[in-house]
Amino acid sequence: MVLLLTEADVNRLLDMRGAVTCLEKAFHEQSEKRFQMPERQVFKASDSAVVRVMMSSMPKLDTLGLKVLLGVPAKRKVDSTYFVIMLFNPDDASLLAIISAGRLTQLRTGAASGIATKHLAHNTSKVGILGAGVQGYGQLEGVAAATKVQGGVVFDIDEPKVRSFIQKAESELGIKVRQARVIEELYEADVVCTATTAVKPLIFGAKLREGMHLNAVGSNAPNRQEIDPTTLQRSKVFVDDTAQVLKESGDLIIPIQAATYKAGSIAGELADVVSGKVKGRTSDTDITMFKSVGIALEDVAVGRAAFELAVAKGVGQQIQF
Repeated sequence: MVLLLTEADVNRLLDMRGAVTCLEKAFHEQSEKRFQMPERQVFKASDSAVVRVMMSSMPKLDTLGLKVLLGVPAKRKVDSTYFVIMLFNPDDASLLAIISAGRLTQLRTGAASGIATKHLAHNTSKVGILGAGVQGYGQLEGVAAATKVQGGVVFDIDEPKVRSFIQKAESELGIKVRQARVIEELYEADVVCTATTAVKPLIFGAKLREGMHLNAVGSNAPNRQEIDPTTLQRSKVFVDDTAQVLKESGDLIIPIQAATYKAGSIAGELADVVSGKVKGRTSDTDITMFKSVGIALEDVAVGRAAFELAVAKGVGQQIQF
């Protein structure tokens, strides 16, 4: 029998605090090298359709699985499924579960930034969000789940999205968020999270204040760039996976190719900061940054957490293939 979990099931089972907890455990496994994670496979099925496959295993956490991402940019429909996680039994590799992973993707992305903020930020009172979409909201949710947030500010050119974001933040998180009329207002925040599809920098290092922390999650392709090279130069930069970031994120690829930043300047991986192997912030005036592209280890970790909760609570549908 295979357990089928829908988006509604996932929403009932796992919240952001739970995602933070399971990811911190997964990061310890990553730091101790007790995991396997091959390179993300990308298949361009046509001129526009792309399929991505991500796989990982963590034997100590009884976790083995993969995630498939599908879709055509800018053509995703609200009532369709584009993210799926499959979990397998580590003992015999039999299929355990098929899980709709839209919310899980938001959870793992937000939780990773929340953990980064917890371990790297000096002050988390005020959070600035660039991008009022699903991942932008997940950033606020993740930081609020892992730290103490008193208020926020959000910037997006899509006014309806901003209004929805503000309403959700107050009703679901109890956080008062105001709309920024210009991006420059984000620099007043203690923590800034970027979650856009920008191909030209929107955040500039010359405008950053000492002591700030940044979570940059939007640039997950070589042509995408949310932050300028000066941001990298002024920051202690930590990543989720060095090899993957250097292959996939324009935030680093473009400056490295232009010789305005060196790969060797990356301060380390977040997992090693969490485990204590690498020092994060060493001064209140440090500017710290977490550059994330999202890794399979995170996906299978939150998938396994949802699966275990489903089994314990009797949620989901058992199907016979």
